[in-house]
Amino acid sequence: MTYPVHHTYLCRSPDRTRRGVSSVLAMMFLVIFSSLAAAMAVVAQGNLRTADSYLKVSRAMSAAETGLVFATRRLDKEARRFVVDKGVIDQEFGHALWMGQVNPSQHGEITVLPPDGYDENVKPDGIMHAIANAHLADGHNIVVDAGDGALPSVNDDTGTVIAPPVGLTDEENPAHFRLRYQLLADEPVVRVTSQGFDGNVSRTLQLDFRIDKRIEYAVVSPNRIMIGKNVRVEGPLGSRYGVNNDGTPNYSDLEATHGHPMIVRSDFYYLDDALDDKLDVFFDVVAEYDVKGDGRLRPNHPIEGQGVQQAPDVLVDYTGDGYITDFDLFLKHYDSTGDGRVVYDPALAAEAGHGTLPLEFDDDLQLARLIDTAFPDRTGDGEKGTAYDVAYGYRDGILDARDMYAKVHGRLAFAVARDDWEDAQGINYQEEVMGPIRAEQDESPVLFEADEDTLREVNTDMFNASMNVFDDIAVNYDLPSEPDYKVWEEVAYGSVGAYDYFERPVYEDMTFENLRIPKGTNALFKNCTFIGVTFIETEIANDDPNWNYVGAVERREHPPGSGDYIYPPKFAGMTAERSNGEVVTDTKPYSNNIRFHDCTFIGTISGHKPNAYTHWRNKVQMTGDTRYYIDPEDPGLEDDPQGDEIIDAIESIDEPHLEEMHKSSILMPGWSINVGSFTNVIAEDPQDTPRVNLKGTIVA
Repeated sequence: MTYPVHHTYLCRSPDRTRRGVSSVLAMMFLVIFSSLAAAMAVVAQGNLRTADSYLKVSRAMSAAETGLVFATRRLDKEARRFVVDKGVIDQEFGHALWMGQVNPSQHGEITVLPPDGYDENVKPDGIMHAIANAHLADGHNIVVDAGDGALPSVNDDTGTVIAPPVGLTDEENPAHFRLRYQLLADEPVVRVTSQGFDGNVSRTLQLDFRIDKRIEYAVVSPNRIMIGKNVRVEGPLGSRYGVNNDGTPNYSDLEATHGHPMIVRSDFYYLDDALDDKLDVFFDVVAEYDVKGDGRLRPNHPIEGQGVQQAPDVLVDYTGDGYITDFDLFLKHYDSTGDGRVVYDPALAAEAGHGTLPLEFDDDLQLARLIDTAFPDRTGDGEKGTAYDVAYGYRDGILDARDMYAKVHGRLAFAVARDDWEDAQGINYQEEVMGPIRAEQDESPVLFEADEDTLREVNTDMFNASMNVFDDIAVNYDLPSEPDYKVWEEVAYGSVGAYDYFERPVYEDMTFENLRIPKGTNALFKNCTFIGVTFIETEIANDDPNWNYVGAVERREHPPGSGDYIYPPKFAGMTAERSNGEVVTDTKPYSNNIRFHDCTFIGTISGHKPNAYTHWRNKVQMTGDTRYYIDPEDPGLEDDPQGDEIIDAIESIDEPHLEEMHKSSILMPGWSINVGSFTNVIAEDPQDTPRVNLKGTIVA
């Protein structure tokens, strides 16, 4: 029997082989993707943590910075409550003010004004107690740690105030800051430490604040202020004219016959008739449309822009800074090349790297230099007149937008109400106050009805202590018994309408140290050097109403056409009575009318304070290249041919005396002081044009 043969084959299934590979690959990809997902999760979590950390660091730093701003405003506001008689805040007095340890017999009287914006249960003894009271009254204090509810705390031994934390939002556990005020041991300085917190992240900043007393105004006066052409003012101007001592209006002062609280003249009138016509248009529009009162027009402003459209061809923002001023009109008028610049000194322009440029303006080089040399530290790096400053427009022979021109850099403050002024005079006040005003960013350009705290009255009694010091320092009567010669000259010197004449003794090329000038000297000093204090004596009791005029003379040519002059009495028969009852026919021997010409002062001028202001009799005029130096590092000494001698003279002055002299170049309350010339004098080399450089607080 035959059986079929069966062959058995062993082979792998193709399908099974593919399924096995797929599983392995799937597992591999699963591992890879799982690893990638885990890595991405780790990275994402790390990024989140990093971002959160950065966010907290940023918030903490911002909180610390906010704390410093907060402390700055608080210190300023609370310190202003303390009104003190003493003028100099030294280490001892500063510490006494801060800690509430002022001794009236030693430090003078102190008045603490009421708080502003909150109530306090206990009147503060010192500034630090006022700071604590203000923090206690805050409504945004929070409690973060145990013990915060007991803050603020005051340490009367160390002069330290620890304030409660201040939250920056209303959320739970907000970012916040803590402040610590610490009086430094060796100077009148308070160090503020601000700690900013966001969660568990903190940042700390510190800033030092000096306790000081200063007049914040460039010029503050109880009388009218008149600012003429070719004058820049750096700092605010304040006038109390037009109000009584109690702040009520004095309408008689505001009458048209007496003048305005302030007159400010544009620098750009009287250069060219065509430009004068354009300026007339500009200031008419300013008086009608200027909303801010800053003497500028904004083309894009809904109201001021309407004024610009009154004369669009004339009123052009030539500097491109968003404002139209009289400076824009000046630049457009003189810019012959249309490049937005006016060249007044091609040599300086070439030296500054501008190449060869045509001369475009030489009608008033004094004005051009005044504008071009303003702000020698254009870069704000603390260095003046560097190549970088020149690159930003300083002394480059060109007038343009980079010179940041303004008539007044600071606001104008008036005690009088605007309506009272304008109603009495029948004008818009901006018809008399011309030129752009650049106030600080957070201040209005013009303030009317300024209160006593904003525009504090300055009176001559405030300077008695310093005058007494200078009176004691000046001990030498060094004037020769006979002058070099005598000369008749008018008063005020150089004026067309002189009101009196003096036959002056003349002293030339002399050096004096701590000089006293006896009353009745009425001299002319030419090219003299004065080291230390120059003290000018006068009769204090000059209350007689005729004192100003008795002994005045007038000038007559006699005979006419001869060139010879006589000086007969101006008010024949007029007399005045001295305090001892003596009747005199001439008050010149009991007063002092002095002129200094081309003199150098290394120190201070001071003098007796007369009871009455008699500007015909008690007057000081400084003409020519009159210079003042008190700082051995004054940059002006580098170009002064006597620089080394002046430095030696400064260093020879006793340190306590030098400290007093630093406070003021001129301390002569009750005197008339004329600085400069009545004419626009320009030397052949503009660099040699006479100029007067005064330092400190000028009192006259």
